Amino acid sequence: MRITLKLFNSRIKGKTMEKWGLLKKRTGKWWDRFIEKGHEKMTVMFIPHNERKIFNFQISKFTVSFFVLLFMVVIATSTYAVIKNTSIKREEERLLTNYKDIRSQLIRFEKLTDQINSEIDDMKPEIEELYELATGNDEYDDIWMQVAREELSDEDLKKLANILPSEVFTLRKMQKDLICTTNTIKTVKNFIDVRNKVINDTPSIVPNRGHITSLFGWRRSPFGFGRDFHTGIDIAAPHGTEIRATAPGKVMTSGWGGGYGYMVRVKHKYGFESIYGHCSRITARQGDYVRKGQVIGYVGQTGSATGNHCHYEIRLGNVAINPYPYMSRMW
Repeated sequence: MRITLKLFNSRIKGKTMEKWGLLKKRTGKWWDRFIEKGHEKMTVMFIPHNERKIFNFQISKFTVSFFVLLFMVVIATSTYAVIKNTSIKREEERLLTNYKDIRSQLIRFEKLTDQINSEIDDMKPEIEELYELATGNDEYDDIWMQVAREELSDEDLKKLANILPSEVFTLRKMQKDLICTTNTIKTVKNFIDVRNKVINDTPSIVPNRGHITSLFGWRRSPFGFGRDFHTGIDIAAPHGTEIRATAPGKVMTSGWGGGYGYMVRVKHKYGFESIYGHCSRITARQGDYVRKGQVIGYVGQTGSATGNHCHYEIRLGNVAINPYPYMSRMW
């Protein structure tokens, strides 16, 4: 079996070598003919009209082929260069148009930035005034120093100034000013919230609809006995008009109060008390907690009164004070 395989392999190898030799021989003959044809000379003649002197020279086919190929390469390269140059010009025109558009937008942006910066500078006095009202501090530099400065050296700032446009630094300044303004607004808001809470917990509304007939202080006695000191404000209204608590608190007295007639006395925060006298009827009872604006009684003419009205009185530390500055709005 081994002998048979060896014989088979030797036959295949012999045939392969024979075919390879034939192919090599044919290729060699073709290459020799190609070289021979390429070295053949061609005569080029230039004959003038007078035919006196004829100029001629010989050139091989290889040389002619080389110059033809070179000419084709030059033509192809030139065509590609022309096409590429046309495309580049179109791209340059497009980029130039885009640059003009971007430049116009940048100019508009610069004007808008300057305008916003100017408006922020104009707002600073009002912001400083609000800050002073909210904190009682007139050190305005504290407002604009609330943002920590970035740790940049002079050299770094100079480098950035040479690279970046001035509008970038304007925007950075505006950003810091806006942050400081926001912090100030938060401070003012906190102040207003606390103030509103205080106002809500202290007498600050009108107890009933009507018109004032007698103010706080010295007056001519309505009963014809000279002058007396009026410790509250009289608000005249039709009989049965609702009387409302001017602040939240606890009812300390509810009932007959001598010259006050039927009265309600409410104790509020911060040492305030409010008194509502001459009521025709009372709805709040002693010990009740009443809300601001809650109905606690009705206008009448009980006690020492010459007509239907509500005697409204505010006390601070058991001392009667003028209620008028506290009557800021209706309920």
